[in-house]
Amino acid sequence: MSYPSSPPPSQNDAGTGAPPPPYAPTTFGDPSQTGPTPQQGGYQQQGAYHPGYDSGPYGQGPYSAGPGKSFITTWILSMLLGGLGVDRFYLGKIGTGVAKLLTGGGLGIWSIVDLIIVLTGNARDKDGRPLEGYPEHKAKAWIITGAVWVLGVIVGAMSMMMSLAALGIAAEQVGKAEASQSAAARDTTDKTSTAPTTAAKGTSAGENEILVTMSDGNTAKVTVNDALYTKRIASQPDTVPANGGFLLLEVIWETLTGTTSPNAFKFDAVSPTGKTGEVLYLNADEANLPFGEELAVGQKVHGIVTWDIDYGKTDITIKDDIGDETATFSITPPAPQ
Repeated sequence: MSYPSSPPPSQNDAGTGAPPPPYAPTTFGDPSQTGPTPQQGGYQQQGAYHPGYDSGPYGQGPYSAGPGKSFITTWILSMLLGGLGVDRFYLGKIGTGVAKLLTGGGLGIWSIVDLIIVLTGNARDKDGRPLEGYPEHKAKAWIITGAVWVLGVIVGAMSMMMSLAALGIAAEQVGKAEASQSAAARDTTDKTSTAPTTAAKGTSAGENEILVTMSDGNTAKVTVNDALYTKRIASQPDTVPANGGFLLLEVIWETLTGTTSPNAFKFDAVSPTGKTGEVLYLNADEANLPFGEELAVGQKVHGIVTWDIDYGKTDITIKDDIGDETATFSITPPAPQ
């Protein structure tokens, strides 16, 4: 009698019907311990992946672990001390920090560029890490930086205007001071007025007054207010006399008829030794006898005629418009102290 066929019972390597025992689990990731081959119903181990900070699907990370530099600190250092390279020292960039320090922030240009780099979020530390806190504080940093720049422009403009105003005031004060010094120079010696002696040529119009006639017949009156001999002129202390000192003659020129023109070069002075004095102009222009003014009848000007000349009795000559003598007188100033 036949029986229907059926699959034979499973047998192990020993020929018995019990299923084969499972293999012991292997150490994960150890390639030396493998499971059964696929033919044996197992899986071949080829190694294992160990996740960690320094490993990943793309290999080593772009920078080392640790917190990055502060955006706020870098921004403040760049804005206030960027010219000294302190911001770069803070970021660990010592070499460029020293270069920035030695060049004064690249004459200021480098400092501005670095500040803009920080404000735009492109600054990195020496390891290439971005600055921490940039997204949270960038708007505030831009506003404060803009306000500081605007304030700096306003303060700079005001300082320039104040400096120009101060220079103008100083120049005005210097002019007034020189005029005062020129007048005060007469106080350095005895100010006793010395009237001219009897005129050798020209007519005396009164005490200390000489009448002069120009080539066209017009006349003027020259009044000698004072005479001073000094070795130093207060308004120009660097001027050294070549003949021992300076004679300063204070006069008033007044037109009596027609029109006349006063001029310091219409006055000549000859010392007792026969030397002709050199006419000098004081630094304070308003103290000099005006040059080239045409004075109508009754108009007068006041000024000083100065010579570099020896001390002693001095002969003064007044010339007309064409250089001829029109009046002469002698004067002896007080001795210098």
